Amino acid sequence: METVALEWTVLTWNLQGAKRTDVDRVCAAIRQQTPDIVVLQEVRRPQAARLGEALGMRTEWVFKHHFFRPLFPGRAEGAAILTPHTIRSHGSEPVSDATSQRSYKRRILQWATIERDDASGYRVYNTHLSPQDLARERRDEAARVASIVESHGESPPAVIAGDFNDDGEPDIIATLPGIEHEPAPPTNPTDHPVQALDHVLLPPDAVMVSTTVPGGGREWAELSDHLPVTVRFSLDWVQGGFAS
Repeated sequence: METVALEWTVLTWNLQGAKRTDVDRVCAAIRQQTPDIVVLQEVRRPQAARLGEALGMRTEWVFKHHFFRPLFPGRAEGAAILTPHTIRSHGSEPVSDATSQRSYKRRILQWATIERDDASGYRVYNTHLSPQDLARERRDEAARVASIVESHGESPPAVIAGDFNDDGEPDIIATLPGIEHEPAPPTNPTDHPVQALDHVLLPPDAVMVSTTVPGGGREWAELSDHLPVTVRFSLDWVQGGFAS
């Protein structure tokens, strides 16, 4: 059967939702990139819901932690995957030693299988690994992410995105399935970015890969302490599935 290279666009962004970021401005920034998949960290459920509604996207949000649980449920921190396409399945699982749902040290892996009308699709993974001062924990979490991804099988192809907190630590990306076809530009802090913390890992066979990150500055710093990363790529598909 004939194969065709189909382009996809993935955007990942740590929104620092506890700072009550301007959802309308975030929506405008995301819309400008016309992504197929949006992967968000540090986002509250109401924020994710508003973004999904404004962007015309389906939204899957999962709980990460909430210090005041069960009070003020709208303030719980979580992760979200948004897409204008069909979500076939979704789930999440803790990957940290810290398990208390009140603790910011609790880390999760979220995933969703997303299919487009042209029958191409990916299983997308969203993660936010431990901060830079917790190197052992971060390495252990990356290994658990890799184990979960591998347990799901090779089809559909995997895309792993999020805030890895790994600036200057190549072992994290080396541990995870997929590769970073282009080095990640600095994304933190947004007013003067010097740390490359946010990544999108793609299947090795991806081609025509391009990575876009805003230049940063005061206006971006008003939205979050991280800049969004947008990755465009193509992969060969056949009708009804991946071209192996």
